[in-house]
Amino acid sequence: MKHNTHLFALAAALLLGVALVGCSPQRDAHAQASAPAGAAQHPAPVAVARGKIEVEGGLLELAPAAAGVAQQVLVKEGQQVQKGQLLLRLVGDELQAEQAVARSELQLAQARAKAKAARLPALRQALQRWQAAVREGAADLQGQDEAAQALQGAQAEAELAQAEVRVAQAKLEQQQAQQRRLELRAPEAGEAVRVAAQAGTAVSSGASAVVLLPARPLRVRAELNESFVNAVRVGMRASVVADSDAGGAQQALPDAKVLRISPVYGAARLQDDPLRGPVRVVDCLLAFDEAPRGARVGQNVRVSFHE
Repeated sequence: MKHNTHLFALAAALLLGVALVGCSPQRDAHAQASAPAGAAQHPAPVAVARGKIEVEGGLLELAPAAAGVAQQVLVKEGQQVQKGQLLLRLVGDELQAEQAVARSELQLAQARAKAKAARLPALRQALQRWQAAVREGAADLQGQDEAAQALQGAQAEAELAQAEVRVAQAKLEQQQAQQRRLELRAPEAGEAVRVAAQAGTAVSSGASAVVLLPARPLRVRAELNESFVNAVRVGMRASVVADSDAGGAQQALPDAKVLRISPVYGAARLQDDPLRGPVRVVDCLLAFDEAPRGARVGQNVRVSFHE
């Protein structure tokens, strides 16, 4: 019985070693055999994979909706920004002047509408007095009709004034929408990791002006060799270590859990076998149990999957 157990363990170790040859140099296989300094103890892995740290949803490449010349660049690389914060403004002096005129026209229309509406209560009271006098026989119908016509005319003028307010409001909103096309704002909180635009330079509507690292959780996207695909399942635990070319102990990162396994095979981007050619892999997405301190987006890692 002991002899069979020993043979089984030896066969499993040989299988892991062969699979690692297709995705890393021999020194990487040796690094997998040694536990990183400070790492938690785990059972023997049922599968291993190379991976890369990414932010949930990916980096955000931000570009203004319109092309123009940068008037103000209000963010620097490494700066933390909040949702809605203005990052970049293009030249729009003429548009700003038109917006100021539209705002003045709206204020004037609102003042007119307010004055027209202020006349209505007195005219309603006058009509009510004429109606009461007619019922009591103290006045004729002509005075009541004239009061009713005066109220109707004032109501029509008030409605027209309100329509002018709506037109002026729509004009201002149109100008503001055009102004927003000349502004670039942060869609969410994060860190500006690259700022390509400079004041006075042309900015294209399709080119990235600011790259934002959103304040979202970090994830691991691992490449499962086809030899290991059936050994990994959603919910499985995994240990993660930084994959560095530098010598010495590897940095242990927090443990992770498998969130998703892609149903599609693809070509490996992180591993290659010079003898067999391109390696077929399946993407596997993992979530850290806690925020990994010191980890960076784009960092290569080693992932060991455990039962």
